[in-house]
Amino acid sequence: MGNWTLHWLDATGDLSAWKDRITGQINDAYHAMSPFVRPSEMDVLIERGNETVVPETGMSANVTRANLATLIFDPYNENFTRTLTSGLVQRQMVNTAHRAMRAAGPGYGFTLGGAMVSEGLAGQFVRLVFDSPLEPWDCAFDDDQLSAQWPDQRSMMSPKFDHGEWFSGSGTRPRWLGYTMGTRIVENWLLSGADLSPERLISVPAPKVLNAVAVQSLVS
Repeated sequence: MGNWTLHWLDATGDLSAWKDRITGQINDAYHAMSPFVRPSEMDVLIERGNETVVPETGMSANVTRANLATLIFDPYNENFTRTLTSGLVQRQMVNTAHRAMRAAGPGYGFTLGGAMVSEGLAGQFVRLVFDSPLEPWDCAFDDDQLSAQWPDQRSMMSPKFDHGEWFSGSGTRPRWLGYTMGTRIVENWLLSGADLSPERLISVPAPKVLNAVAVQSLVS
């Protein structure tokens, strides 16, 4: 399909019963994204697994490098069937493609703040393409909760951060905190009058987003 080549891996299990449906939804994602930006060339590995999927969706989507992504599905997950019928596969594929294109451009994020910006931009790009609401991980905390957890400027600019702790809850931080903070950062950047063009959502350097709004004003 265009610039995306799918590779079905079998070592971890068989997905053949769902192959046509998943392929169709990835194809739909490609065609939904294409009017906004030309998707870059990318190999997409698709495999079966259970340990690394998001429990609430039964799937995960990861970017290994600018031209390589991995989708993992767990058919035994209780939410897997809903994921295949809710449009989430399409949205996650566009989100993944956005992150891959940023990796090839300004970079996914070399600091904590940069990673938050990239995740916030990816979510915003998905909403632009599909006119969809926020995903649960993009709005998992209210203003008071965000304010209590907000990192100081030194932490935001540090290249030494634990991505799993801030985004997946593998440490002391609550799960999805980084995604919600990234959403808020990008929302405030857009409110400052930033260009909402699809190309800008991919190519804008993270420091320009972070510098456009004062950290103190991101949450009430």
